[in-house]
Amino acid sequence: MVDAIVTRGLKNTFRFGPGFGVIAKTALDNLVTINDQAGKAAKTVMIVHEDSAFGAGLAKLLNAQLPERGFQVLETIAHPTPTRDFNNVVLKIRAQNPDLVIPANYYNEYVLLARTMQQQRVRPKAIYSVLGGAASSYKFVKEFPEAAQYIMDCNHWFDPKNPKALALKKKIEDKGEFYTYEVYMNYSCVLLLADALERAGERRPRQDHRARWKARPSPATSCRTGRPNSSTDRTRAPRRSTPRCISNDIQVIFPAAFASAKPVFPMPRA
Repeated sequence: MVDAIVTRGLKNTFRFGPGFGVIAKTALDNLVTINDQAGKAAKTVMIVHEDSAFGAGLAKLLNAQLPERGFQVLETIAHPTPTRDFNNVVLKIRAQNPDLVIPANYYNEYVLLARTMQQQRVRPKAIYSVLGGAASSYKFVKEFPEAAQYIMDCNHWFDPKNPKALALKKKIEDKGEFYTYEVYMNYSCVLLLADALERAGERRPRQDHRARWKARPSPATSCRTGRPNSSTDRTRAPRRSTPRCISNDIQVIFPAAFASAKPVFPMPRA
């Protein structure tokens, strides 16, 4: 996710997934839309992030962009990975009482944070994740449905109206596995690689392969969530969607063309 990987002029380096810069902008665009539709119900934010390049970089972007979108950042809390206890973090959230909590961390820490908030009955108007490590996970929804309920996340996702995507989902789940974004992202990445190699030909020079990689859009595969995104970091990726954990399932609420549900914002009070 770190944008520095593909912004250093490495001509032979490509990334299928978008970096956190693109995703952060999309997340905030969607957040503003949701908040405006709710009469600007949310004004204050706390950010909880893991402290590596991913979480720290994302938190820096959010701190710069949230005030520009009309939100006040009350506090930004960093934590190491792994973290085994979020009680003190949740006590800080309770004390500050933000309208929104934005987590950016990996699976185990995300689950623990969400469960601790649930257990301590700390319920902001929304938990709005950006690349939340568990929010867009069927495993989280299945194992901890009450903690996952109504959480929003801006992350990679598939088109829930695409029969090919649903067929692949069924194939994965029939094997007892979870249909995670690593599955369909890598599935599409391999198809894109095969397509580029076939078009370039085995004997073409490296420059031709590189040129074709830069010029080729993503092929129409089973996991596409929208038209391919072409950015200056040579990313080739599906459009970001905002999945939402609701009714023991994950629904897409943005982009509207792929939505399977409407936003529930603010969260209902328990």
